[in-house]
Amino acid sequence: MNLIETKPVGDANFYKFSVDFTGDDFILGGKTLPLGIITHDILNIPADKLLYVFKTGDKLNDLYNRLNAENYSDELFTSIWNAVEKILDIIGKIKPFSYFDIRGEYEHIDLLLGDDKIKEWQRSFSSLPIPNINFVPEGTAMHDHIIVLTEFIKSYIYLCADTFNFYKVAMMYFVNLTENGFRDKVLLAGFTKEFFGKEEVAEWIEELNATEITHNFTLEPGVWMAPVVLENKNGSAMLGRRIHFDRMLNFYVTDLFEGLAAGHYSWQCGICHRFFFMETAHKQLYCSTVNPEYGVPCAYVAKNKLNMPKQKKKDGFGYAIWKKRYDSLRNEKHKTNKNLPSAKYDVDVCDKAIELAKRHYEEAQIDFDYAQNQYEQDMILRNLINEAKEALGKK
Repeated sequence: MNLIETKPVGDANFYKFSVDFTGDDFILGGKTLPLGIITHDILNIPADKLLYVFKTGDKLNDLYNRLNAENYSDELFTSIWNAVEKILDIIGKIKPFSYFDIRGEYEHIDLLLGDDKIKEWQRSFSSLPIPNINFVPEGTAMHDHIIVLTEFIKSYIYLCADTFNFYKVAMMYFVNLTENGFRDKVLLAGFTKEFFGKEEVAEWIEELNATEITHNFTLEPGVWMAPVVLENKNGSAMLGRRIHFDRMLNFYVTDLFEGLAAGHYSWQCGICHRFFFMETAHKQLYCSTVNPEYGVPCAYVAKNKLNMPKQKKKDGFGYAIWKKRYDSLRNEKHKTNKNLPSAKYDVDVCDKAIELAKRHYEEAQIDFDYAQNQYEQDMILRNLINEAKEALGKK
């Protein structure tokens, strides 16, 4: 009997999935992500797509009710297949759903409701006195297949209703958080306790019950957790916790509160009003995304508008990385000037690397793609030194 899990969780899908939590991160579908990012991604789902997901899920729920009430028909099973595929088509490229194994979901649909499977369902139901899922004899292979099918359908109903309802709760919470300006962990905890302790908020959350099948919105996720031993990027063993989810809402609520506890949460930009994710820069006021109206990040917009709070340099994106690298390069320069045995680089190389680090930092303030995908790599000390040597024509 294994008391500690050591196997990889494998591919994640919407039917049943597990997530490994390690420190301030979690691992989903082979991707390592910061806690709180799922909540942030939901907040930034376009409103039209979110509404479409909800309405399509509601139609799927109607089909599920028909499945329980009506006798088998090809039309009903095909309609269920179409509804699930519509949901997948709209969410396939949207975060946080794109973190999952979307291709595997399509394959799963075909296994349960593809053309060949429809013919098999037709033969199986035609052999029953009453061709209804509620009259399939227990203990048979067909009964097991029906359970898999219904659980699969319900997972998509949960996904749609839970996402829509969680969005409304999270939106209300983070708008209020931004308006109150709470950033300190003590204030954050106090605000959270007060917000979710309000009777009107509790009543409103309780009323968020889009379908009977979702059993009301809850902030008390029912999950199964087990200790797990994983390997980090260096191949060393590390301890974590593996949480098994069977409903999207349980995952969302876990991510929300785990993120808040780690100091990872969303903040509403005072310029474009989109939410940006704060992992380290907890005094950041504006997002680093290029504002389409002005062509520069919102922090630059605020800098040049009257009566707008100005964001300090140290509170912007990437400042901590720049400061750390600037200090290390100054230290290298000092060792060279003092002729210390540990000196590695010429003074002109250090100066050039400092100049390049500043240039990379400034580029990260105006180029969102660069900031997210390349900035940290360019700011590695070894890379800065090599870039400086190349610019100076040195080896």
